[in-house]
Amino acid sequence: MTRKLLDDCFLHDRDRLKHAEALEILRERLSPIAGVEGVALDVAVGRILAETVAAKQPIPAHTNAAVDGYAFASAGASAGYDRVAGADLVIAGRAAAGHPMATAVAAGGAARIFTGAVLPDGTDTVAMQEDCTRNDAGQRVHIPGGLKPGANVRKAGEDVRAGETLFEPGAVLRPQDLAALAAAGLGHAQVFKKLRVAMISSGDEIIRPGAPLKLGQVYDANAP
Repeated sequence: MTRKLLDDCFLHDRDRLKHAEALEILRERLSPIAGVEGVALDVAVGRILAETVAAKQPIPAHTNAAVDGYAFASAGASAGYDRVAGADLVIAGRAAAGHPMATAVAAGGAARIFTGAVLPDGTDTVAMQEDCTRNDAGQRVHIPGGLKPGANVRKAGEDVRAGETLFEPGAVLRPQDLAALAAAGLGHAQVFKKLRVAMISSGDEIIRPGAPLKLGQVYDANAP
């Protein structure tokens, strides 16, 4: 039996595809072909990643101080730190961001440390400078009690472990993603090349907007 056609083009029956259904068919059947190129991170926002990106090193790369203060050893009988009363420790050196201490801090000592500085060997905790008091002409510092081991310290790999996957191909790079790539040490990203699209409106009756409209003609509203 031949299916009867509808006599009204504006009347939609259930057999006709909906807009979302048509788009889904296109997604299933189309295989876009695009080349790959490397671009600098400062122009990579909005681009589509073409490779799997894994961290080559831990982030942070080094265990470091989260605050300005004093680094010391909080555990062990030889550390000299009393978790109730605190301790007066000898200031054994200074560690700043980009300028780590060359020597370890001995038992009973502390290091003046600044945010982001590598935690010196022999220490495991940082006391905030606002909670500490220097004495003996600045040669010693009083560390207050109550600090738990590891306080105010960011451990190496705390954010991302070495080898951990950061992004998969197909990720649309956002500003925060570029920051993550930069933190992993990448200066460029491998992304898909931008697609080149041409729009063509055909028909003898079609004219560009702005031109005088003659009888039977229509302005091209599809291309814009």
